Amino acid sequence: MSITKSQKEKIGSIFNGNRFIIPAYQRKYSWTDTERKALWQDIEESIKDNMNHFIGTLSFKENKAVGLSTDTLYEIIDGQQRITSLFILLKVLIDKIQDEATKKSQIDAFIGSKDNLKLQPQGVDGEFLSKLFFDFENIQVAEINKRSHNFMYSAKLLFSAFVNALKPNEIEDRIIFIRDRIEVLVFNVESQAQAVKMFSIINDRGLPLRILDKTKSILMLYSTVHLGEQLNSQINDDFEKIFDSYDDILVSRDKLGILGRLEENTIFTQHYYSAKRLFPGTWNNKDGAETIFKNLKTRCEELKNIPNELKEFINNYLLDFRNFAVSYSNLVKEIETNSIYQKPFRYLEFTATLYPLIVRLYMQKKLNSLLPLLEAIEVRVYKLRGTNPIADIYWLSSVISESELTVDEIKKHLINYSEKFVSNHVFRTYLDSEIYGNGSVKYIISEFTKDIFDIETYNDFQVEHIFSREPNYDVSSYGFAEDYDYEKNRLGNLGILESSLNKGLGNLPPINKVSGYLNSVVSDTRNLAGEIQKGNFRKENVDERRKLIIDFCIERFKLS
Repeated sequence: MSITKSQKEKIGSIFNGNRFIIPAYQRKYSWTDTERKALWQDIEESIKDNMNHFIGTLSFKENKAVGLSTDTLYEIIDGQQRITSLFILLKVLIDKIQDEATKKSQIDAFIGSKDNLKLQPQGVDGEFLSKLFFDFENIQVAEINKRSHNFMYSAKLLFSAFVNALKPNEIEDRIIFIRDRIEVLVFNVESQAQAVKMFSIINDRGLPLRILDKTKSILMLYSTVHLGEQLNSQINDDFEKIFDSYDDILVSRDKLGILGRLEENTIFTQHYYSAKRLFPGTWNNKDGAETIFKNLKTRCEELKNIPNELKEFINNYLLDFRNFAVSYSNLVKEIETNSIYQKPFRYLEFTATLYPLIVRLYMQKKLNSLLPLLEAIEVRVYKLRGTNPIADIYWLSSVISESELTVDEIKKHLINYSEKFVSNHVFRTYLDSEIYGNGSVKYIISEFTKDIFDIETYNDFQVEHIFSREPNYDVSSYGFAEDYDYEKNRLGNLGILESSLNKGLGNLPPINKVSGYLNSVVSDTRNLAGEIQKGNFRKENVDERRKLIIDFCIERFKLS
């Protein structure tokens, strides 16, 4: 069936006699179980109510058929998330048909073959979808390292769970319903320029499209309409690397337990914050993702009638963004294997504000030399003081990206930055005050012990009050006055202890905590047990301990 410029069609008519490719400028499959469950429920309710189900508008562009194929070939401009989900569901249903001849005829008509699917994503996504359909048993879940593959795999598992509960006649009913009673409004465009423009317009009107897809589509639009498609191939290739880098970051993030709030907007905005030179008239370190996207469009619009400058801008943006994303991915992967990255990235955990700078330093192979200083800044400024200054860091990130500053020059900027917010005097003052609940405490005490802990052990530690938060004894007999609520939360009265040990100590006096402390893997906690057991452990002891830890911190997290 040939699809006309605009018509209402059934899903069965669309797939019968046609093949579809998902072009490189399209977003990858990203529907979650939430959307897939909603699709299944819509189908079930429509069958129950004996009604057709309309799933919206699909947009295609007809391509020339390859070789002797009798099928018409179309690019999907809009609607691939719905089409891909229905395609996977239809295959799951057809696989449950008991009669082999009927099953084969349905697969031939609506699914295609292993090497020639009716729906074909580009590149490795197409290979994975084919394997999902025809070689599912040999997929190693642990080896799935792309987000789109995880989503496709999850779709098959979800639909299989729903379909397994159906009887043979119910399976047939649902195949017929999808084929004959799910309706779409179809648009068929004629040219590549029209296709790219339609994709950009459809997905730039408040519809839920991810920021990287929108960025790619707008660059494709200006390349197609104003540069005669000169950069289309480069845009596709570079964004493939950007998408893959982002997927790799997500895999490493989940594995390492870091970067909890990272999303696509994060790498998009962090790149922008460190790329001031690309947006000379509009760059602002407070811009959010949507404003940054508008700045990108504005820049392209300003240059659209100056082809050479437009081409140069898009080239520079692509090159810088691709290198930033790939380096970001490589850095996060290296955190697992590089011993010097373990503590600052996984135990302390750098604040997101520092990542544009960290990635730029990594790109220039200067990160390792400056890592101790960045760690000190994280402890002093972001954790201990609890502030999140961005202007100076984003400015420095951009300066580094456009000029080859030496390590010593960058170090000078960083020291000045830290002293501006937390000098040694201010650092000592913060350390000497009420500190319980601060994000730096566990890391500081862990470093003070000089022990080496694996990440699982470290994460299990809790900050423990030596003299209890809610004591069931008279604290004045230990030298504390009426200001105990303040004194109990100072650094000298705090230690770290495994959660299982801490659970049984409650509000006991220190002498009754000795046996628990002795069972700890933390040498400082065990030493505390010995000091307490010695007798006469009082406020003076925790005061002395506080001074020791503060002196340690001044040296351990020094600005040099």
